[in-house]
Amino acid sequence: GSQLGAALTLLPALPLWPAPAIHNPALLTPLVLACTAALALVCGAVAYLLYFRLVEDTGPARALTVTLLIPVFGMGWGALFLGERITPAMAAGAACIVAGLVLLLDLRQLFRGRSVA
Repeated sequence: GSQLGAALTLLPALPLWPAPAIHNPALLTPLVLACTAALALVCGAVAYLLYFRLVEDTGPARALTVTLLIPVFGMGWGALFLGERITPAMAAGAACIVAGLVLLLDLRQLFRGRSVA
């Protein structure tokens, strides 16, 4: 519902957007439209289904913490697939995010009762 509302809110501004495809409909080939639809369905719809399942299984507070990992994974995927360089500041930021999640989720409870031998 919220994404549909956002799309409808932005719809009147569409003619003002300087995107080439709006001013040149020939750029909207069937392949481009198919790729756009696949991206929306696979990355959007499936991700929402998985996220709502996670909310159901773990609760909303724990499920929300997944969104905090997006920058860490974005940095990792950029380095792995695009050859981007990870700077010390980026690594420190990722470490802060992970440390914050450990504190927030109290991950120590996962290891309670287990022997560290």
